[in-house]
Amino acid sequence: MSIQKLLTSPESKTLEFKEAAPSSLSIAKTACAFANGGGGSIIIGVRDKSREIIGIDEMGIFDLEERI
Repeated sequence: MSIQKLLTSPESKTLEFKEAAPSSLSIAKTACAFANGGGGSIIIGVRDKSREIIGIDEMGIFDLEERI
């Protein structure tokens, strides 16, 4: 599914939007829930209500990858 289509979808058991990078524990819990339920997507850098793409700090990308 394209990012444009995901942005028009409501949050659900398989779709989660986060404005900022969540804690490692939060990512792990969501990933486990998705794994138990058949998959899902965590979209980081998008406002929950407006679905505005705000991105993430370019300097924090490598740290975020390590935490995931």
